[in-house]
Amino acid sequence: MVALPSLLLLLFALPASSQKEIVTIPNWHVHEGDNPAWANGDFDDSQWAVIPYREMTRNGYEGGFHWYRATIQVPADFTGQDLAIGIDPLDEVYDVYVNGAPVGHWGSWEPKPQGPFPRHLAFAIPPGLVKGPVAHIAIRRWNGGAGYFWLTFGASGYFRFPHPPEIGSRLAIEALERLHPAAGAVQGLPWDLTYVLFLFAAAISFVLFSVQRRNAEYFYLGVLCLLTGGPALIAIPMATSNSIMAQSWGPVLAFLLSMLRYAFSLIFLSYLCPRFKWILRVGAVLCVIFALVAAYALGEQSLVAMEFWQYRLGYCSAIFDLVAVWGLFQGRRRGSFAIASCLLLNTAVSEWVASAAQLQALVPWLYRPTLLPAGPFMIDIRAVPDILFVFVTLFVLYLRYRDEQARQAAISQDLAAARRMQELLLADSAEMPAGFAVDAIYRPAREVGGDFYRTVPLEDGSLLVILGDVSGKGLDAAMLVAVILGSLANETHRSPASLLAYLNRAVMGRTGGGFITACCARFYPDGRTVLANAGQISPYLDGKELEVESGLPLGISADAEYTDTETSLDGAVTFLSDGVVEASNASGELLGFDRMCALTTKPAEEIAEAAQRWGQDDDITVLKVMRIAKLQPVPA
Repeated sequence: MVALPSLLLLLFALPASSQKEIVTIPNWHVHEGDNPAWANGDFDDSQWAVIPYREMTRNGYEGGFHWYRATIQVPADFTGQDLAIGIDPLDEVYDVYVNGAPVGHWGSWEPKPQGPFPRHLAFAIPPGLVKGPVAHIAIRRWNGGAGYFWLTFGASGYFRFPHPPEIGSRLAIEALERLHPAAGAVQGLPWDLTYVLFLFAAAISFVLFSVQRRNAEYFYLGVLCLLTGGPALIAIPMATSNSIMAQSWGPVLAFLLSMLRYAFSLIFLSYLCPRFKWILRVGAVLCVIFALVAAYALGEQSLVAMEFWQYRLGYCSAIFDLVAVWGLFQGRRRGSFAIASCLLLNTAVSEWVASAAQLQALVPWLYRPTLLPAGPFMIDIRAVPDILFVFVTLFVLYLRYRDEQARQAAISQDLAAARRMQELLLADSAEMPAGFAVDAIYRPAREVGGDFYRTVPLEDGSLLVILGDVSGKGLDAAMLVAVILGSLANETHRSPASLLAYLNRAVMGRTGGGFITACCARFYPDGRTVLANAGQISPYLDGKELEVESGLPLGISADAEYTDTETSLDGAVTFLSDGVVEASNASGELLGFDRMCALTTKPAEEIAEAAQRWGQDDDITVLKVMRIAKLQPVPA
C-alpha cells in the first residue's frame, strides 16, 4: 500500500501530467447477450441503448452476458505512445477489446464463468493498435450475481474510487489504478479502526470471561465483537488473493461469519434479559437459519435471494432486539438497557442505510448519503452506532465487572467468616478422658465443606466419636453440617445406633435431595467399643478394615434402622471421609482402597497430605483414636 504522503504527491502531480494523455469514456452502448462479432471495430452498434457507465455496471447485476461498446476520438499526442486502458472494479468475468483485438481479461470462463474479487486494473494496448482518428472499445462481461460489493470486502479499499474506463499513457494509467485502491484504503481507515476496536472489545470480553466464568454474557459478547470486526479485517488480505477469491467458499465463508453476528447478539441479550431468554434464543436460531440460507444463495450466485434473506436476517434481529430492550426497560437494568439500546440502534441504522436506496424511488426525501467526507477520510454513518455500541458496552462491562468484584469480595469475606465459624464448631476444647488420644485433620475442598466430626468425652470415662460427610460441597453443605452439630449438642448420651437414628429424623426434609453418611463409635476405658454406621467408609484398625454393619445414609428414609456392633479393640482406629479414597490424579486415577489401607497406619496429617498430593476433589477428613497406657507410679 502506498504511504499517505506519496498518495498526496501523486494526487497533485497526476492531473497536470495526464490532462492531455487520458481519455475518459463516460457513456457506452449496451446490449444483452453474447456474440463474438460484437468485438469487431467496424460493428454497427447504433441500435444499442446508450447509458452512463455507472448505470451500465449496475445493470450487470441482472446476471448473464452483456456487451459494452464505445467509440473515442484519438488525440494526436497518442501517436507513438505506450498506451493502456484502465478499468475500475468490474465483477465478475470480462474481456476487453480495442479495435477488435483482445487487450485484457479478468476471471476465468471455464469450467464456468467465475472471477476473483474485482479491482482496479490497467491493461496495456499493443503498439500500433490505436491509430487513426477513432478507436473502438468493447467489453464482453458475464455477471452471475456474486455481488462482492455487498460483502465486508469493502474494507480493502479495492472497490473505492469507481470510474469510467480511461485510455492514456501506460505509466499514467498504471499509476492511477494503483492510486485508486491505495487512496480508497486510506479513505476507509475509519471503518478499519472501527473493526479493530471491535476486536479490542472482544479481547476484553474474553479476558473478563476467563476471570468470571459464571458470566457467560462476556463470552457471547466477545464472539459478537469478533464476528463484527474479524471477517472484515480478514477480507482485506483475502480481497488481494486471486486463489482464495476465485473459490466460492472464500467470500461465502466471510459473508456467513459476518451474518452470524446477528444470532450472537440475541444470545448475548438473552443473558442480559432472562425474562425473555427463550424468546431471544428462538430469534437467534432463526437468524442462524436466515444466515445459512443467504450464504447458500450467495454460493449459488443468486444475488436477489441473498439480499432477500440478508434483509430478513437484519429485520428479524431488530425485532428481537426490541423485545430485549422492552424486557430490560421493565426490569430497570440500566447498564444492560444501554447496551441493548445501542445494539438496536446499530442494527436499525444498518438496515435503514441498506434499505434507503430501495426507498429512494418511492420516497426521495428518505434517502441520505451513506458516506460523509472528513478530510482525507470517508465516514460511513453506520460506523457511528458501531463505535457508540463498543464504547457503551466497554463502559458498562467495566461497571459490571467492578460491581461483580465487590460482590465477590463480600462473598469471600462471608465465606472466610463461615470457615472460621465451622472450624470453631469442629474444634474440641474439652479435655480427653484418661487413656485416649485423638488426632484429627480437616481439609475442605473449598472455603467451607460438608465433612464434620465430633469427639465428646462422657462422664463414665468413655469417648464418643462421630465422623460424617454431607453430599455436595460449599456453603449449602456447611449449613447442613451446622444443623447436625447443633442436633448433637444434648444427645451424646445415646448409643451410637440410637444417635444415628435421632440424627436421621433431625435432618429429614432438610437435605435438599441429598444425604449424609456418618459413622459413630463409643470407646470405653476397658477396651470395649460400640460402633454404628450409616453409609460411611468403615473405620480401620491398624491398617485393617473393621467389619461394621451399615445402614442407609441419613436423610433418605425416616424409617431407616441402625445397628450397634460391639467389639473389643486395642490399637489405633482411623475414621476417614470419602475425599481420601476418591482423590483423583491428573489422569483420572483414584487413590483407591488399597493405597488408603496402607496410609491408615500413618498420622492423620500425613494421610490428608498424601490424598491432597494425589489430587483433592472433595473434602478430606481424617480422625484417629488411640488408646494410651496409663503410667504406673514409680516406687518410692
